[in-house]
Amino acid sequence: MPSQSVQRPSFLAGTFGEMIAEFFGTMVLILFGDGSVATFALFNNLPGTPPFANEWIVVILGWGLAVMLGIYVAGAISGAHLNPAVTLAQAVRGKFAWKKVLPYWLAQLVGAFMGAMIVYFVYHGAIMHTAGSQNIANAVGGVFYTAPKPFVGTFGAFCDEFVGSALLVGLIFAITDGRNQPVQANLNPFIIGLLIVAIGGSFGLNTGYAINPVRDFGPRLWIAIVSGGASLTSYTWIPIVAPLVGGIVGALIYDFTVGKVLIARGTDLSGDATINANAVREPDQETVQ
Repeated sequence: MPSQSVQRPSFLAGTFGEMIAEFFGTMVLILFGDGSVATFALFNNLPGTPPFANEWIVVILGWGLAVMLGIYVAGAISGAHLNPAVTLAQAVRGKFAWKKVLPYWLAQLVGAFMGAMIVYFVYHGAIMHTAGSQNIANAVGGVFYTAPKPFVGTFGAFCDEFVGSALLVGLIFAITDGRNQPVQANLNPFIIGLLIVAIGGSFGLNTGYAINPVRDFGPRLWIAIVSGGASLTSYTWIPIVAPLVGGIVGALIYDFTVGKVLIARGTDLSGDATINANAVREPDQETVQ
């Protein structure tokens, strides 16, 4: 009998492939997000700068679009967490393997770090012009990572990041729940992007709304390298811990309130929706006919 070769599955089909998706999705998020902040912060004192570039709406729209595009990059492969708070919350609620949490976190952190590095070199001239003789972290650190306003204390900053992250994670689970009037036709990323805009417009200015540990810590690490560690301050822990805790709370609130009601009512998937990598989609026409 002729020998039959056994085709082994590619290692890209497993966790490593998901890490690649999380890396690039998070990098895209930071490129567009920090890039929008650079437009807002580095050019607002230059002659001829359009007034619109000096408005907070540029930042919140930039981050909303950044998240949307990052999800489109990684959604079908990894579920596009792009945020350790989302990854941890999914694991806590039993919908994600704990053994994948650290690999996802690593991919997200490296992606955020690389995204910040690229933004730094693209805007290097503007950064140097703005910083002058000042330390880069003190002069333009806000382009890359968050910080509270001088009148916002530690408790207020923690609460702001906690509430924003709870809203983010809880509403992501509401939006992607196939039983709960889900967004279809692969529009989840767009709606989640609008969620980021809403959080930025409602809870953004106290701290700059990290609501994502690696969105803050990855760029902060890069600036630590070029600033002699000046970006690592006593505030560094808040945009890491508060989103992680807030994300868990937001997820559990959804699961034990609206989620329990949907279970009690025996609600099935809405319409013809299907769940694929945590993204709700309408089925292809071929599968309907």
